[in-house]
Amino acid sequence: MYQNSNDLQLSKQLLWLLRHGAQSEGFRIQADGFVCVADILQHPRFAGKYNVAKLSELVEKDAKQRYTLRCNPATNELEIRANQGHSMEVVKTEACLARIESMNELAGVAVVHGTYYKHWGAIQKEGLKRMTRNHIHFALLPNDGAKVLSGFRSNCQLLIYLNVPQLLADNIPLYRSSNNVILCEGLNGVISSKYFKNVYDKRSGKCL
Repeated sequence: MYQNSNDLQLSKQLLWLLRHGAQSEGFRIQADGFVCVADILQHPRFAGKYNVAKLSELVEKDAKQRYTLRCNPATNELEIRANQGHSMEVVKTEACLARIESMNELAGVAVVHGTYYKHWGAIQKEGLKRMTRNHIHFALLPNDGAKVLSGFRSNCQLLIYLNVPQLLADNIPLYRSSNNVILCEGLNGVISSKYFKNVYDKRSGKCL
């Protein structure tokens, strides 16, 4: 968790770059989402805001584990990526995410999408849409009530439980990011409401 507003703003700018803006800003971005740290430190828009120590700190303190920082073994370059949330087509699903092949990989957890009442009417009619992102995002909600680190906003009002067996039976791919967010492209960018198992009010626990 970030202790000051400056670090929070630096993290927001970094997330925007790694999820959405790397191509438009002229960065080399790999199919698995990694960007060279040296390129960030030298870029006019970001130079002076970050250094290796600050990037390492942002990665370490991010409560949702949204970053991976690595030394590329082939080039020996330090690289960073956002673990999920990309909108850039150059970032390829199969290069950065692990496909879920069976329910055995999700034992003890539910796959849940968090949303708000203001969206519920449209979701009922049109399904969940990936919008401008590459995937629709879901959290893994442990059956033992453990805290969810990443996958939906803490202030969401509704929890949509996904019917994972039906999705897998219909050969709609599900993927897991390195910070345990479940992602799905849907069919033509949409997951129909027929794949919803249950929907609950997050606060009261009442089933809709």
